[in-house]
Amino acid sequence: MGASDIRFTNSSGQIISVAYMRLDNGCGDECGDPWDVLGWVVLDPGETETRPNPTSNRYFYYYAEGVDGVTTWSGPFPAEVTQTVFEKCTCIGVIVENGAPTNPYETVGFRELDANTFGGVNFTP
Repeated sequence: MGASDIRFTNSSGQIISVAYMRLDNGCGDECGDPWDVLGWVVLDPGETETRPNPTSNRYFYYYAEGVDGVTTWSGPFPAEVTQTVFEKCTCIGVIVENGAPTNPYETVGFRELDANTFGGVNFTP
């Protein structure tokens, strides 16, 4: 079992925004893929915040981007995010507006955190 809370610490020297993905069996019931993606945790330099890992699953995923528009902390695990605050199951994304399907999300790569070994992430330059 992994940590029940995951800590995000910003040691990067700039404001960063963090999206994260955690196991949520409710998403699996809804559409067959049990992952919930949430964003954004906005961290000032030196700030630390925690987010729950309600299933205490061993694996937790994260993606972050700096306010400079260039710096990212990304990895090989794809998931969709928006520029506004969001929460979504990974298998849901297309919205029908005015009879036409639209997808307000973009795919980014998340990094994997082993919550059995680490209780959080320290974002450094």
